[in-house]
Amino acid sequence: MTDIKKFCEYLYNSSYIPVYLYVNNELAYYYPLQEKDTLPPSQYLSKLWETEKKVTYVITSFYSYYGCIKIENDNSCIVIGPVNDFPYTNDTLLNMRREFFIEISNSESFYDFFHNIPTMNLDTFINKLLFINYTFNKTELTRKDIEASEYAQFEKSINEKYSEKSYEEKEEGLLNTNYETESELVRYIETGNMMGICKFINPGRNIRVGTIANDNLRQWKNMVIVTTTLASRAAMKGGLTPSIAYQLSNIYMQQVERLSNLDAIQSLFGQILREYTNRVANSIIPTTADNILYQAIQYIRENTNKNITVANVADHVGFSRPSLSRKFKKELGFEISAFIRKCKLEDAKDLLAYSHKSISEISSYLCFSSQSHFQKTFKDHYGITPQTFRKSAKQVD
Repeated sequence: MTDIKKFCEYLYNSSYIPVYLYVNNELAYYYPLQEKDTLPPSQYLSKLWETEKKVTYVITSFYSYYGCIKIENDNSCIVIGPVNDFPYTNDTLLNMRREFFIEISNSESFYDFFHNIPTMNLDTFINKLLFINYTFNKTELTRKDIEASEYAQFEKSINEKYSEKSYEEKEEGLLNTNYETESELVRYIETGNMMGICKFINPGRNIRVGTIANDNLRQWKNMVIVTTTLASRAAMKGGLTPSIAYQLSNIYMQQVERLSNLDAIQSLFGQILREYTNRVANSIIPTTADNILYQAIQYIRENTNKNITVANVADHVGFSRPSLSRKFKKELGFEISAFIRKCKLEDAKDLLAYSHKSISEISSYLCFSSQSHFQKTFKDHYGITPQTFRKSAKQVD
């Protein structure tokens, strides 16, 4: 039979997630050594124990997870957590301190304890619970088996909060203008309207946003994540290549999670909206473009790092080269070769401004015949050399 205490020790040493062993609902053993004020709060333990399920978990008010595995034919259970998808912010820890009833004099050790717990997403956490259950109870469970009660709990909680919030807003005569605000934002990005987007993010404008977090920092992070998703979809609808839109989205979402300063997050919020809108403005696909032209334009934008020719584009869309060339010129007003060159140069600007690649590497990456050819083409198009453009871009940053 597995030694439960030894297992808990190994479990902690392999993950550094706090582990607690309870016998008859009394704490019997735990890793790591800690003060009593960091032990799992009773309100979460009671939720874990009130269900008959062998494996369950609970989400706290500070969006962390505690999990519980009840051992069959025994009066003991293993509790692990809390784990969080992201590092704890100072605002979150302050709210947690109130929930754990921590005095100010003990704040530093309390903060250190939670800062030392590694992050873990919910999928990984659930898999760990299922593994522990199989080790002791020899039963195979799935995520669905242990989430049923959680879904019911969430559904009830969400319905209660909705009813309460709806009542408050109607009593106070408030109207939720989120839909109108969202529609306005989408319209500016889709059409590449830089003037409109700048007015939208003007600090003097009061935009009402619902509460989507327990602290102001997390509220802004969540708002940036939601808005980035919305902006990327709007930009794609406005003609931005999906691969670029998704890449930007991933970069911005990772960036916002690294920030811990509210001013920096708010600045990033404006940068995201301007970036998407500006890119749409510079690469907008005419509304008159049919599916053939749309496919050709997208193909060119997604293959600027290849030595693509007009013939390549024609083959991709199933047209002859002369037919596609005439169609491009007639409906869009420019030659395909000119558009290929323009897209390569737009990517060159991004690489010069935001990467550390040398001009030679950029030239080679974008398949120019030589570095001198790249430099001449860039200057002819923008009126400035790549070196001078890079210096000016870095100064702006």
